[in-house]
Amino acid sequence: MTTLSRTQKAGNSSVMLRPLSVYQADHQVKYLHLQAQLDTLEIELKKLKQQQSPTVPSQN
Repeated sequence: MTTLSRTQKAGNSSVMLRPLSVYQADHQVKYLHLQAQLDTLEIELKKLKQQQSPTVPSQN
């Protein structure tokens, strides 16, 4: 399976398509999954901190 990506040549308005390997797409999926996990852990950490000190307002 091949994915196509658009690239633009410098100084030229023409757009050409170049193939991306499945390997690159696989890495993108893994990266996005890890980013979602990180976001979830950050939310959980904030909740735990609020539970430990409910009288201190959250500073963002």
